[in-house]
Amino acid sequence: MSTEESEAIAMPLLALNSVQALARDRAAESREQLVERGEDVDEPDDYEDRPDADEHNALEPEPPVADEDSLVISDAENDEDSEDDEDADDGEDLDAVLAVIEADLDEDDAESFYSDKWEPSDWHWSSIDLCEEPAAGIWSEALTDQASREGWEPTIKRYYHCLVAVAHSLRDELNERTSVDLVSYVADEDHAEKLLRLCLTDQQLATHFPQLGDLVQGH
Repeated sequence: MSTEESEAIAMPLLALNSVQALARDRAAESREQLVERGEDVDEPDDYEDRPDADEHNALEPEPPVADEDSLVISDAENDEDSEDDEDADDGEDLDAVLAVIEADLDEDDAESFYSDKWEPSDWHWSSIDLCEEPAAGIWSEALTDQASREGWEPTIKRYYHCLVAVAHSLRDELNERTSVDLVSYVADEDHAEKLLRLCLTDQQLATHFPQLGDLVQGH
């Protein structure tokens, strides 16, 4: 919902996800990206090394090049090989180092608060209406009328408090039925991390968002 004054106060939407659904959706997205790039995702990784690989696609070595003026004959392929050998002798493979760093960054991004793991609009079950018309319209009109009487900011604050209370009660009720760690929170772009700290327990903050947990303990 918008914290800026507007013509109407919209109803909240419900989004649901699980770590299993997240993994399936990420795998499906990765497969679609490979198909879009024209890569055969069903081709074995070791296809190029197999005896039945297409021999016609093998690169032919470049013929020796003769310099007419100096009559110096050089093999371009061997020159490149020698340069590669010199680079290999310099020490650690730079590409391998960069790959490790990139993998670490991708792993951090995949778990961060601003990743698809915690962005409700990217979840498997997303944008679910809590009530259908005309009930949603009646609620929206009532809240908008209250904002016109009491002011936009006080009404929005009460709205936030109500949603946070719902998140708490939902988590507590569901946790009585299962031992699974259920995280329930209010999400919006204007007060993202602040709302998260209000909704989660200290243990959940320390487990899923250690940096935010440290901020809470500091205060």
